[in-house]
Amino acid sequence: MSRNVKDINLEIGMRVKENRKRLKLTRDEFGALTGYTSNFIQEVERGRSGLSSESIRAFALALQIPTDRLLFGEAPEDFRFITEGLKNVPSEKLPHVVRIIQEAIECTR
Repeated sequence: MSRNVKDINLEIGMRVKENRKRLKLTRDEFGALTGYTSNFIQEVERGRSGLSSESIRAFALALQIPTDRLLFGEAPEDFRFITEGLKNVPSEKLPHVVRIIQEAIECTR
């Protein structure tokens, strides 16, 4: 019996593997950092298993990347200035800036 492999699991699995290799970690070493078995990590990397919110957090921390990068990949280079700029917005003003961006996007529709 074969498992249905979801595209999202394949994408996330690929990012897990790429980032694990970037850090030069074996699956066993990565498992020691995350608390998950090397077999589970292999299943994730192959897209056969999805991640829970707990494992997403553990994997992102061990891979030293934000959870959104694990889930969605790198932001396009064109938008990097926006994401970098948002890091400098004071937290109390961030909802207003986000609202302005949302309104600007709505104006284009």
